[in-house]
Amino acid sequence: MATVVSVENVKDVRALLRALDARVVPQRQRLFADVLSVSLRLGPILAATLASSLGLRQRLRHELATRRLEVVTLDTGPDAIPPDASWRTWWMHTLDLARVLVDLLPDDSHHGSVSTTLPRSAAALAAAPAPAPAAEPAPGEEATAQGAADRDHELHELREREWQAATRLMADLSGGLTEIAWHTGRLVRVAVEAAPQTLVTGSKDIVRLLERADPARIGACLSAARLAEAAESPAQALTRLRRSRLSVVKLRLGGHADPDLAATGRTMLAAVLGGVHAECDHLEVEGTEELDAARDELGAVGLDGAADRPMPGVGRAV
Repeated sequence: MATVVSVENVKDVRALLRALDARVVPQRQRLFADVLSVSLRLGPILAATLASSLGLRQRLRHELATRRLEVVTLDTGPDAIPPDASWRTWWMHTLDLARVLVDLLPDDSHHGSVSTTLPRSAAALAAAPAPAPAAEPAPGEEATAQGAADRDHELHELREREWQAATRLMADLSGGLTEIAWHTGRLVRVAVEAAPQTLVTGSKDIVRLLERADPARIGACLSAARLAEAAESPAQALTRLRRSRLSVVKLRLGGHADPDLAATGRTMLAAVLGGVHAECDHLEVEGTEELDAARDELGAVGLDGAADRPMPGVGRAV
């Protein structure tokens, strides 16, 4: 189980290490953990810097080990990519994280994951709430109605162009991940998470997005909060994903203070991890303060100790 460390505004390795020393190492000591697994939420600048320098990646790996921290998963987070970023910027950032991760993995792990949300949808940002239709158009409103129809048509075309670009880049991303695996012998999978104002707001959108991608390389990231926003139950989302032969790469836990979200989280954990074989690669919590609550949730669904053992077939998985 990895805890998220939000360092998306950090621009260099020295600043990253200072942040870890100030915020994470004391938490590891408080938890009496021999090793604490962290998910670094890296911004594009530091990710690109690390991806271009093997020496910096080796230094960071050494510094993490010295602090008894390990990294098996990375996270772009909802705010690492600027709202006006291009799809190409997002694609390059995601691949940079994969290149960085393969050199940060512990010696006994050959499998990692990168979770990501898509760039903001231009069509979603441009769309305005539709006014309630009048029973009969007043004089002079015909032109306004026609203008609204034209705007809806333009937004639809813009959204379709975004979908075409997104599905094409997902196929390209699959190829990039395959190349990284071929060169390094280590597998990194990408987990796509739904988010407001993006193309992907639920599992149905994830299925559409990944129709041309390699399901062995890219899957879904599920969280109770996002399922609630999409008005989906864990069973509905999992059924839709499995019918399309897509896997859950990461589960994001949190929101334990909300009884409804906590109940959804337990249902999600039981549905994904309760079978004979594990069906996700990594578990992630928002901050070390969530760790104890997350372990309690695992125990509540009969998965005591799941955070301390590797999942079948994927090395160090949680």
